[in-house]
Amino acid sequence: MSRKAAVISALLIGLAGCSGVPDIDRAERQAEAGNVEAARAQLEELARFGIVDAQVELGDLYAEMESPQNRQKALHWYSKASEQGSDRAWVRLGKLLTREGETAVQRAEGERYLKKAFAEGDDSALMPLVALYLDYPGEFPNAQPRKWIERARKAGDPAGDLALARYYLMTGQAPGRGGEIVSLCDPLVEAHPDCLMILGQVYLDQERSEDFKALVDRAKGAWEAGRISDRDLYLFARWMSDDDSPAKQVATSNELYQLLTPGYVPAMTGRARLIMDNTYLADSEEVVKLLEASRAAGDLKASLVLARVYERGRIVPMDPEKAVRYAEEARERYVSADYLLGRIYKRGYLGEADPHKARDHLLRAARRGYPKADYLLAEMFWEGKGIEVNKSYAWAFALLALEGGVERGKDLLLEMVPAMPRVLEHEAEAIAEREAAARQRWKRQETANARTNTTQGG
Repeated sequence: MSRKAAVISALLIGLAGCSGVPDIDRAERQAEAGNVEAARAQLEELARFGIVDAQVELGDLYAEMESPQNRQKALHWYSKASEQGSDRAWVRLGKLLTREGETAVQRAEGERYLKKAFAEGDDSALMPLVALYLDYPGEFPNAQPRKWIERARKAGDPAGDLALARYYLMTGQAPGRGGEIVSLCDPLVEAHPDCLMILGQVYLDQERSEDFKALVDRAKGAWEAGRISDRDLYLFARWMSDDDSPAKQVATSNELYQLLTPGYVPAMTGRARLIMDNTYLADSEEVVKLLEASRAAGDLKASLVLARVYERGRIVPMDPEKAVRYAEEARERYVSADYLLGRIYKRGYLGEADPHKARDHLLRAARRGYPKADYLLAEMFWEGKGIEVNKSYAWAFALLALEGGVERGKDLLLEMVPAMPRVLEHEAEAIAEREAAARQRWKRQETANARTNTTQGG
């Protein structure tokens, strides 16, 4: 430990128990309850002091937020902790860079951090490393992911068995290796709760309903005895009603959510969303009640879902004013809240359209990495409702939407073709390139700002 860190730690220990002093445990409890803002305020002070655990926890908070700017802040705080030798930060940096990295250089850097963490005994680095090699074989031609798995198994590391089971799933070998996957994962359920989803996948794929029921009972028993956490049971419940599940188990998912509420805040939001997708489970009053309770506990995800509920008017009467209020609460953390606000103002749900407010919110969402907002911007500039028609902007944003995976962008481009002279197409393509480049610069600036703020705060 450095002299500075030792002095800081001694100072904080001396202050422990004093009212108002930042506290990592309190921040973790607040984050667990969904009260993200209070947790972040606690952690920011400690992180700027140079407390490694706080830097890692703060990075975790930012990593869970969906905007590119927040991911850059997560990278910044993980980097700060890694500079002090934190193996927890190494594995997080590796996972984030390999999952979110946009270039081969970033992914190679992620590989370096994962290898470093794995060498220090962090077995959670193994599977992200294997997944990286499977996803980008051209960038890592000599990686041989299976050798990494066997190396861990020969060393007696249980993570090797888990990684082999997941390797079989990822490479499409599950149908022929179901028995082997079960033998690998069954002994690891409590030590590695990811095995719940892996075993569930095999049992549902093979229509082994009794085995799946026994697995659910085992998960409940382990949770009741405190051998797996609230979050582990929540993730299992969420998986079994997701599109990733081979056969959705809605009733069982609902049952597990009910076990977790009201103590585990994300489960209240999860159950509300499950009911919205399966309205026979409960009435709309139950949905709103769950979401309001979750929101009151500080879960901004619940605020976002409430905004969607009142904007769409499917399970409760449409109430755009409530939708706006809830979306405003959620927009710092969730990019889609800005998109929702843009849609409300574009469509005139508050009485009449406000295209300028719509444009501003949509542009903010688009620049934070939400390509559906690019599509709505393209529509606005093409239709010219309340703002001046600009064919070049319309074409540019439609291109950006299509590049972001919004297939409707192609239909809009085809609609525009007859009215677009080639000279305007060239102009629009240049605009799209400048906008994409500007977004990259904004990402880099966010990182630089985060570093500056930290330096000034420290």
